[in-house]
Amino acid sequence: MHSSPYGVGTKWRGWIFVVPSLVLFALFMTFPIIQNVVNSFKEPGAVGLTLANYRTMIHDGIFGVALKNSILWLILTTVIQMALGFFIAVLLESHINHGRAVFRTLLFLPMAITPTVIAIVFSNIYAPDYGLLFGVFEGLGLVKYFPALLASRYTVTYALIAVNVWQWVGFYVLMYSVGISNISREILDAARIDGVGGWRRIRYIIFPLVRSSHISLMILGAIQALQQFPLIYLMTEGGPANSSQVLATYIFQAGFLENNVNYASAISVVLLVIALIVAGLQLILTRGNFSIGGGQ
Repeated sequence: MHSSPYGVGTKWRGWIFVVPSLVLFALFMTFPIIQNVVNSFKEPGAVGLTLANYRTMIHDGIFGVALKNSILWLILTTVIQMALGFFIAVLLESHINHGRAVFRTLLFLPMAITPTVIAIVFSNIYAPDYGLLFGVFEGLGLVKYFPALLASRYTVTYALIAVNVWQWVGFYVLMYSVGISNISREILDAARIDGVGGWRRIRYIIFPLVRSSHISLMILGAIQALQQFPLIYLMTEGGPANSSQVLATYIFQAGFLENNVNYASAISVVLLVIALIVAGLQLILTRGNFSIGGGQ
């Protein structure tokens, strides 16, 4: 073993830097998670641990709606944002030579806006009688067909997802732009010489060569979707009639508004399990190929 000038072996020097982080992780992440899991098996007035909270969950209609909406957010936001981000990035990198940075900045700008401002703006856009969307329908003489997007349990979740996509699609564009710009020009030039252009060039060359970007954005999109809370709560508070609840908002409602901490802990355990399953599947897909905004 080699000794450092400070008398600490090379083998142990790395642990000096790692151990403080591990201790902090254990104190502020691992221990609270374990405590939360234990709390989920407790019930006021009951002795010892019980499955009562999980049995309640099975028959809880609001939990079923929140679970369905969380999965819907996970799938739709990730897929739509990836699809839009990829094709907009292809347009920017392939067809816009001047002012590309300006377009990137404009697309990325919504991410710099706080959820509170976005909620206020889009609540007014969706508002009946005076909202921007209502004005468009009124101008076209189609007022009777105006959809009360935030007031209907059939449309409210999709209206909220549309706002989320608007806010985050610029990030996906930026990440895909970086991945596309890292593709070798020689490959693209060779494809052009061989007559591979248009859709075939996108499908067989660009799309496969930004695989790392696909995987990175899948992971980030899933995390963002499962953590979704501010936008939903600020715009609808989970309404109307709990139809826009997701697991995160229902945890808040059960734990802080209804003071049912143990039941909220049980719901958060379900959310944790879903997050672990999604993370595990995505780690299998990465196979060591994780790279933010990477190319091939």
